[in-house]
Amino acid sequence: MKDLRLAARLAWRGVKAGEYRVLLIALMLAVACATLLGVVGDRMQGALDHEAARISGGDLVVSGRQAADQELLDYLDAQGLQWSQRVSLTSMASLDEAMLLISITAVDSQYPLLGQVRIETATGETHLAEPPLEGEVWLEPGLALRLDASLGDQIEVGDLELKFTAYLLETPDQSGGFASFSPRALVHLNSLEGSALLGPLSRARWNLGMTATSQVLDQMRSELPDRLESHQRLRDMQEDRPGVARALDEGRRYLSMAGLVAVLLASLAVALASQRQAKRQAKEVALLRCLGQSRARVRNLFLLQLFWLGLAAGLVGGLLGYAAHLGLVELLAPLLPLTLPPPSVWPLVAAVALALWLLMGFSLAPLLSLARVSPLAVLQSRPWKLSGSAALTYGLAGIATLGLGYWLSGDLLLTLWTLAGLMLIGLAVAGLGWLLLKLLMTRLQQLPWRWRQGLRRLGRNPGETLLQLSTFTLAFMAVLLVARGGDQLVGDWQAQLPEQRPSQFAVDIQPHEREDFVALLETWELEHSQLYPILRGRLTQINGEDAESQVPAASRNDNTLRRELNLTWSEQLPEGNRVESGHWWQDEVVVPEGVLPISVESGMALRLGLDLGDRLSFNLAGSRVETEIASVRDVNWESFNPNFYVIFPPQVLENHPHTFLASFAMPEDEGSFMRAISRQFPGVAFLDVRAILAQAEGILRQLSLGVQYLLGFVLLAGLLVTWALMMASLDARQREQALLKVMGAQRAKLAGRQLAEFLMLGGLAGILAALLGELLYSLLSRQLFNLLWEPAPLFWLLPPLAGGVLLAAFAHLALRSSLNEAPHRLLRRLS
Repeated sequence: MKDLRLAARLAWRGVKAGEYRVLLIALMLAVACATLLGVVGDRMQGALDHEAARISGGDLVVSGRQAADQELLDYLDAQGLQWSQRVSLTSMASLDEAMLLISITAVDSQYPLLGQVRIETATGETHLAEPPLEGEVWLEPGLALRLDASLGDQIEVGDLELKFTAYLLETPDQSGGFASFSPRALVHLNSLEGSALLGPLSRARWNLGMTATSQVLDQMRSELPDRLESHQRLRDMQEDRPGVARALDEGRRYLSMAGLVAVLLASLAVALASQRQAKRQAKEVALLRCLGQSRARVRNLFLLQLFWLGLAAGLVGGLLGYAAHLGLVELLAPLLPLTLPPPSVWPLVAAVALALWLLMGFSLAPLLSLARVSPLAVLQSRPWKLSGSAALTYGLAGIATLGLGYWLSGDLLLTLWTLAGLMLIGLAVAGLGWLLLKLLMTRLQQLPWRWRQGLRRLGRNPGETLLQLSTFTLAFMAVLLVARGGDQLVGDWQAQLPEQRPSQFAVDIQPHEREDFVALLETWELEHSQLYPILRGRLTQINGEDAESQVPAASRNDNTLRRELNLTWSEQLPEGNRVESGHWWQDEVVVPEGVLPISVESGMALRLGLDLGDRLSFNLAGSRVETEIASVRDVNWESFNPNFYVIFPPQVLENHPHTFLASFAMPEDEGSFMRAISRQFPGVAFLDVRAILAQAEGILRQLSLGVQYLLGFVLLAGLLVTWALMMASLDARQREQALLKVMGAQRAKLAGRQLAEFLMLGGLAGILAALLGELLYSLLSRQLFNLLWEPAPLFWLLPPLAGGVLLAAFAHLALRSSLNEAPHRLLRRLS
């Protein structure tokens, strides 16, 4: 306890004297970034899980052709689950002379399990956590326009008559995918009792949504499949996640990458500050030894000082990270669930543990070696150096970095590859830097005096120069990588929502209506897409065997095998599609006679284990069609364009029953247009996507703010590394300046020499960072963010300029006092 109190006093004295300033700031920044990353990561994961559950109507969903039996419902009640049943079907709706084929969703009294329904009544908009009353119907605004219905009208739906009481604006299980928009009409399940809508010939689809604690849900995932009937299946939540959820997932990966980079940069600053701190404490060690303290006690005192520093930095950094996470959560509020559990005290405990871990890895070896320094050498100002084992120093640093990376990423293999990549980049920077330095030295005599002296200073200490160059380059490259990824990621999100985007999709356009439909859109001068043909077909066989028996076991309940797929044909590769493997039709695809070439979406191919050359059999309205996979496509599902799992070549399926699909923008006079188009094309169904687009715009805008927010932490960490490295060589540079002053060097010339040196060093680091950063980003962009690499000249030109100016400014701030100080006073202070 005596040593603990003494170590606390020594540590506090060092803090007040400014000795630990850089070390503490670096340590607190590393802990703050890690805390921010951990808390936000947990909350973002919760948001994604909540989003998937909300869209699906529950954390777990059982779908089938009939309602769940009472035995299953009693079992769910016994297990403590909340559940809600809903059924989806189509029927004719009519009001006066207007008749339409509409989609109906009927829900029970427990609906919605998650979220709220947004409706508009005569009194204005409101949010409700309850379904319509029995005997009422809520209609989407577009559907009400087509029926020319007003609030209070009696709508005939099948053999029922329901009162129209509210406009249905948004439901919590509203999805962003093309094929699963919000219900067009919402009614209470009791309203359908006894009607023909749920009769024996009904093609209704039942869904049973459930929610509970994570432990109960894990139990249900393993037990429920054995209790389901043959027509029922437990749905995978990934099938119902909308396109914007993919942007959420990319954003979460970006936040994790940026946070990891910030923590690693701050850890590098801790390592640099620890080396300088150990050298500056040599006189304190010498005095303690001269006062009779043993090496063991000196070592223990410094270890206890590390403990106090780690405790303080961990608590302060943890609190800063927690406060910063509140700011980020505020920016991302539209993405997160409305009710999130408050963070526990675990982040603060982890923050202290992380601070002590970093100090052990980066400060322990220098301080242990400090206890073996000769007191006489220090007190006589004779040359000395830290005598610590290189294996111990680098071994502890490696273990600390490996543990840190694994704790932040949760992936040991990824962490190992990351560290190996950093080591290779460091070696590459050192090699390229050495070559560039040699090349510049050959042109030495052709340079002005200041540049010549600055270059000589770099060339005289090649080891120190290459270490500084490598560190500066890694710091600049890390910041550049994060900024580059964030810039293209935000650009990609914005590109998903172009200015001229459709607000309506029209489906079930008959072939004989195709030309007239286009003519009507052009009469109203509306922007519209081409008309895409749609056929319905079921995948029945793969390579001559039953399809379900030929796919991986995990995919045998895949929705692709359970339902009819939307198929199409196209001569040109659709916008937003890219051929990953194989060939498109123009490349003369060769298949056996009687077999049609097809192009398959890459996600479907991955799930079902399909590859080029595999034979697929489809049932198209009773007709068997044999196909062979000629290409695999990557599809941008986030774009609000029609996309398809399977595409056929043109002129091979025109004789099969098909309809057409188109998208268009609504005119200002929406009511007149919808009434006109409904009268001329009563069988065409319309999907209004404006609510989806508004939701997507808000999500992507908030994600962009989150990217910029975390980029600020990465920039701060990069600046801290630069400053720590500058301070690490400060004493040697100040001593050199004092000696040059004694030899008659003028202040202006010393300042010019200093400026030239750091402009060259920063410029070289910027050039190497731009080169290696762009190379690394081109490799990571596809795997990490699912983005195609695009050239960015600004990110090639800016780093050399910014690097040179930044290092010159930091050098001026660090060395300006020594330029003005008398040489004898400067040397006395340094000694």
